[in-house]
Amino acid sequence: MYRLSIYDTQFSEEAAVLKHYGLDNLNPDHWEEEDNRKSLRYSISDFSNNITPGDERSCDDADPLGLKQNVFGYGLDEHDKEKSQIIVGKKTFNSKLFLRQVHSDTPYADLLRGADFLRYTLDQKSEALRNLVQDNFDRFVSAKNTIDTVYGEMKAKSLNPESGYGVNVLDNAISDACDRAEQVFGPVLANRSKADKIRSTLSVLEKYKYFFNLPSSLMESMKQQKYDMVIRDYKKGKVVLDSTMGTEGTDTNGAASEREYDETALSAQYRKVFDKVWLEVDKIMEEMKVQLFKQLTEPWRSMEEQEKTINILLELETVEDPVWHYLDSQYKFIIDLLKESYQEQLDKIQALKKSFPENYSNNKEMAIRLKKSIRCVNLRDFDSLIAGKEMDVQMWKAILEIVKSLSDLLLRCLPDFWKLSKSFMDGKFQKSPTVLSANKRRRQGMDLRKVDQCEKMASGVIELYASFLSELFSLSPISDEPSTPVTPISPITSYKKPSFVPSHSDSVTTCYFLTKVLKEMNECVNDINSINMASDASGTLSTLMDQTRWCFIEVICETWNADAKNFFYLEDWSLDQDNREITNFLRNFHIFHKYNSRSAYKIASLNYVSDKEDNKSKIPENYFYKIKEAFLNSIYAYLEGLVHLVFTDYTPLETVIEKEPTDIIHKTRIDPSQMDSRILLTISNFSNLKQLMIPRIVSQFETAYKCNMVEDIEDYIKRKSANVRDIITNGILSGEIDWSNISKPTEVHSFVYEALLSLVLVHAQISDIAKPLINRALTVLLESMAHDCLEAFSKVEKFSLGGMCQATLEIEFMNQTLAQYVSPQAQETLQLIYTTIEQLYDTSSGNGRLDSELSSVKQFLIESRKNTSLQFMCFKKPK
Repeated sequence: MYRLSIYDTQFSEEAAVLKHYGLDNLNPDHWEEEDNRKSLRYSISDFSNNITPGDERSCDDADPLGLKQNVFGYGLDEHDKEKSQIIVGKKTFNSKLFLRQVHSDTPYADLLRGADFLRYTLDQKSEALRNLVQDNFDRFVSAKNTIDTVYGEMKAKSLNPESGYGVNVLDNAISDACDRAEQVFGPVLANRSKADKIRSTLSVLEKYKYFFNLPSSLMESMKQQKYDMVIRDYKKGKVVLDSTMGTEGTDTNGAASEREYDETALSAQYRKVFDKVWLEVDKIMEEMKVQLFKQLTEPWRSMEEQEKTINILLELETVEDPVWHYLDSQYKFIIDLLKESYQEQLDKIQALKKSFPENYSNNKEMAIRLKKSIRCVNLRDFDSLIAGKEMDVQMWKAILEIVKSLSDLLLRCLPDFWKLSKSFMDGKFQKSPTVLSANKRRRQGMDLRKVDQCEKMASGVIELYASFLSELFSLSPISDEPSTPVTPISPITSYKKPSFVPSHSDSVTTCYFLTKVLKEMNECVNDINSINMASDASGTLSTLMDQTRWCFIEVICETWNADAKNFFYLEDWSLDQDNREITNFLRNFHIFHKYNSRSAYKIASLNYVSDKEDNKSKIPENYFYKIKEAFLNSIYAYLEGLVHLVFTDYTPLETVIEKEPTDIIHKTRIDPSQMDSRILLTISNFSNLKQLMIPRIVSQFETAYKCNMVEDIEDYIKRKSANVRDIITNGILSGEIDWSNISKPTEVHSFVYEALLSLVLVHAQISDIAKPLINRALTVLLESMAHDCLEAFSKVEKFSLGGMCQATLEIEFMNQTLAQYVSPQAQETLQLIYTTIEQLYDTSSGNGRLDSELSSVKQFLIESRKNTSLQFMCFKKPK
């Protein structure tokens, strides 16, 4: 009876469900639309079929007034906090809020109709409840009887807690069965569990085989230096890890949210295994970073390889900036390499200097070296010149080698360094902003602060290169150009030969190697300037080249003049094959002079980079005057050597081995032991020099340097004449001397002495530089001075007898002091001065004393000449 009541209840409930939804069975095969009225929670059919509130979702949101299908969607939805106050089935139901939210726009007539509907449904509900009790009253009675019966049986059989409610026997039997089942099936189940675990593990291993093999594959790629493959595998492994372990979500502001694992994520045990594998991967990647940073410090690697290494490290987002690491290490390497190379080459030079014997060279040894060099130049056999074993050649080779070594190192290292620095400053090693991490953004800010440092490092390398060469060549700043141009007959200034120049090197060898050195430096500087470095670096190199050029010009001019003074040693009195009236001495001098002049021109005009001369190049004035001075000095020294050869016994530089022919026609040299022969041949050489050689040399110099030697000398004389004119004019017309009131002459006025002393200085300057120009210069200056005196005395109103005698005394003093330089033109001007003074003489001042005054003038003249004989001794004609 108890079981039947339960089944009846179940069947009645199923019938109620079928009736409520209007179904024929519990498994319908198609959808049927119901009438909206049937969906209302408080419909009559609902109550009649025993459907209680809460049985379905639509009953809660139904309108109890029957006017609307749903109470939501009118300012509230089902998730609002006030929803419970508008659902009529809730205890928190608020009628006022319900009417305001749901029926705020419902007409009053509809509300009245809804109130009638609500009363009707309530009545139907009460009736349905009464019917429900009446229909199931038998079930309630049956259930009560069943409960009482069971309770009576339990008491009758002592079914109490102490006896286990009568199920102890059954419980024991079940326990024994469980124990036996555990013994029989326990190992089988355990093995099955292990098999499941193994199967699961194998499936994971098979599924993530790539991930578990990642450490070994990374190590293998690292050994083969396939870093691109390492990066690719590492990123792929990271994607696998993230997809397996769960992903990190991010909100709209980019902040990382908490990690959430979905249903496909692995268990905690597998996650630990994955974490251990990834920890090993991280260790391998750290080792690779260390290895790559070490590669950045290896200077022998190519620039392309280093850029690739830097990009790999940037992909790994290292803490240290790889670009700056490379630049810093490369800068230190370049600095150390330059220092090491310079010191090594410098030690070689010092060792060579120590190996030279003391007093290695004398004038004759230098002449022999010069003769060999001239022969090489004449034959254009420069290989023989540089292949010699002489000490000076070895020194020059060592100097050229140190310049080549430093220049090669600079060109090998600096362009790549600057290229990477420029890329670094231009932001080439930057990722797109969308993928920049916080670490990357921090490093990006750091780079901006180091841009200036990159330029300083590049300039530091240039400055070190320049400092080494400045130290090697003992360079000093170039003095400013003088306001008054220096002329060939300017005073000689003291010059100290730089320590790098071998003391026993001739000028030809010096010119050859200095041109080579400067060419090497110029090529290096041009290559460095082509990479568009900072202006400071370009300025440093420009200053270096200017100072080096000036230093080399000074060295060439000094050795040029030194060799010219000893050039007479090269005279072996051998006859010129083309002109037997002169010796080969002239030909050798022409070769010597032309080569030195051309070498100086190349350096001064920046044409040392080519063997071709460019006449369009402009030479700075200080270079021009320096070279012109050496040019003239060498000619004068050569001429003096010719005179020395005539009156000095001949001593050959080298022993003549070959036997000379005895007949005059085939003889190649004269007998130098005979003075008459030497005199005659020297006169013939002088004649050739005057007519052909010197005009040709001067013409070549003027063409190359775009100058006029005669105009330069005239300019010098013109400036000196201006000084004398000022002295004469001020002395005669200044007003300090009243020519009309002088009673009688007492002494030669000071302005005359001052004018003559200025000519003494001119004589000294020309004597030191160019003695052959003394007569010409002083003759012209005397003519100018006489003309200035004539103009000045012409402006005097009148002369007294004493004034006329005073003027005559001073003019005659100048005339006798400079007697050997008085030309016919000057003599004519002096006569005009005497005539002018006589015309301006005031005869009323005393004609009777004229003879006596003139005799006193002669006496004063003799005394003044005697008193100034030492001061003006240079003007005396040599006996």
